[in-house]
Amino acid sequence: MGLVQQTKAPGRTTLLNAVNVCLENIGEQPVDNLENEQIQDARIAERTLLEIHKQEQVRGWSWNREYAYPFSKDSLNEVRVPETVVEFTPNPYQWNGRFQLRGSRVYDLLNRTYQMDSAVTEITADVIWMLAWDDVPEAFNRFVTIRAARVFSDRTLGSEALFKYTLKDEQDAQALLMRMELEQESPNMLTGNYSFPTYQPSSGLMNRRVSSGSTIF
Repeated sequence: MGLVQQTKAPGRTTLLNAVNVCLENIGEQPVDNLENEQIQDARIAERTLLEIHKQEQVRGWSWNREYAYPFSKDSLNEVRVPETVVEFTPNPYQWNGRFQLRGSRVYDLLNRTYQMDSAVTEITADVIWMLAWDDVPEAFNRFVTIRAARVFSDRTLGSEALFKYTLKDEQDAQALLMRMELEQESPNMLTGNYSFPTYQPSSGLMNRRVSSGSTIF
């Protein structure tokens, strides 16, 4: 590596970078692009990366989860949900389990139909979005890259030595990711945590009223 390259700040991990990490982990040469369908190992590495990228996103993180997201009816009185939504949880206190997602449409269990009645103008739900590789935090992509490299090498070579070596790297990357997640959400018993909106002791304290003649110590 020349001095010019050493002075450049490293950028985000691209999907091509991640594929090459997987290839180098089994002793194969890196590739220049992902367009060459003839390189089978590169194609398998890419599929493994995207598989794990989806698998780990479904868990839900602070950066791909939204609460009380509104979905409106369309001209057919149906509520359609984008394909990038991988978890759809309507407010159970508002709808009492009346609605559920089937495919890309919301189904009304009470009336057994996809068409919403006039009383339903929109449905709010907690959702998890499936984001593209470049739209997620670098720490997540780094964790996925290392995990995929371990899985890819295990599937391709079945090497016990490689498995043990990269498992430690995977654990380190996951620890960094979880630390970032905790810093992002900042859970606190006193100030509340938006990840668990039904449990907020702080709301109870703020809404308390002191009755006449009473004192709170």
